[in-house]
Amino acid sequence: MRNIHVLGVCALLACNGPSKGETETQVASETGTASDSTTMSAMTTAGPTTGTDNTTSTTAEPTTTEPTTSTSTSTTTSTTTSDSTTEPVTATETTTTTTGGGSCVPLQCDGGIYACGDCMDNDGDGLVDQADPECVSPCDDREDTFATGLPGDNMDPCKQDCFFDGNSGGGAGDCAWNLKCDPLSPGGDKCPYDEDFNNCPMEQPQQCLDECQVPNGCDCFGCCTVVVEGMTYDIFLGDQDCSLAQIDSCQQCTKNLDCDDECQPEQCEVCFGETEPPPGCDDPTCEGDAQPCEIDDMGQSDCPEGFYCKTGCCHVLEPG
Repeated sequence: MRNIHVLGVCALLACNGPSKGETETQVASETGTASDSTTMSAMTTAGPTTGTDNTTSTTAEPTTTEPTTSTSTSTTTSTTTSDSTTEPVTATETTTTTTGGGSCVPLQCDGGIYACGDCMDNDGDGLVDQADPECVSPCDDREDTFATGLPGDNMDPCKQDCFFDGNSGGGAGDCAWNLKCDPLSPGGDKCPYDEDFNNCPMEQPQQCLDECQVPNGCDCFGCCTVVVEGMTYDIFLGDQDCSLAQIDSCQQCTKNLDCDDECQPEQCEVCFGETEPPPGCDDPTCEGDAQPCEIDDMGQSDCPEGFYCKTGCCHVLEPG
């Protein structure tokens, strides 16, 4: 009985108090047309900007269904001169900011910034830094050819060490090869093939095999396989004029099989000259504990600091 009495009192109080609807009706009555004007003004402010004068109760449909937040870009251009031509080459510096990762960040090599790590399209082909197949690494100062353009780098006409270590100095246990050993004479007239040359080791030291960061499809001396329009070429990266645009004129070479990292696209490996996994592969395959990576249109990758992305895998950034 006590419970019923309490409920009755509560019900009586609820009936005598003003309802929410009555309060709102009174406020609306007092404010009159000013409230209507305020409400319409709020509706106009909250709605999407469409260029239509909203003076009626009908709300205009927005011109776009989603906000454009994917990419915001601004570019400035400067003119430089390519090492291999007297024609001016437009280098485009891009300060693109995307929702995916922010602005392009230059990559340093031993305190310097080179063409393949400066966030600029130095050869004007629309491909920046590591998104450009002709950039062997950020420690590469030529975007227009496969040659590195670094002073003294792999410049000996005959003697070669690891092409990808950022220097030309050989050391104990380092890779060693002589271009006189190659029947295709990648050394050109300065180092033609010599069938009687007796220093052509078929095997390389284990240190060479362990430490020379060879991209998929290359041997440790810079003889790399590229596919252009369905044709396969074994090109010598030491050829100063070798580029994709003039692939037929690139110096051909014979791979050293002992240190050749043959590319296997059927196993989702990204081959030299490519930046994306083969069709049907979601992620690239990497050897050992190397981290798979992707390169965006700005040449930026998702590799950690101190690494760069090549053939779908993160590699240690060697000094130039």
